[in-house]
Amino acid sequence: MSTAPTISYLMLDSQNNPNFDLTTTLVDGQAVEQAVYTRLSLWYGEWWENLTLGLPVTQQILSQLASPRGLQAMSLLIQQQITAVPYVTAVVNVVVTFANGQFNWSAEVQTFFGTVTVTNLPGQSASLDT
Repeated sequence: MSTAPTISYLMLDSQNNPNFDLTTTLVDGQAVEQAVYTRLSLWYGEWWENLTLGLPVTQQILSQLASPRGLQAMSLLIQQQITAVPYVTAVVNVVVTFANGQFNWSAEVQTFFGTVTVTNLPGQSASLDT
């Protein structure tokens, strides 16, 4: 008898800090959603334990022009980060905008548990929709 895989993740509070109240732990699809958001929020070289993780915002993304080719390069970098998250099976769609100094992204991600949408809007709370 095989059991379906499961993943759990600590929910983040409004300041993006982990909530250690175990009654608010995220599981399965919501946990993968949180893992994707966390990975995309981490800048390359930011985490002292593994300096090779993170989105290369200053190294590669901000050096791109907001041209179609530059936006495509940003999208590919985001897709690479998402596919490295456990239980992600495919990246369905990534939308990237860079305007007025703001870098925004939204991704529709297929996971083992279903499709999730992860969005980052600077200056606002990030939204995690299932």
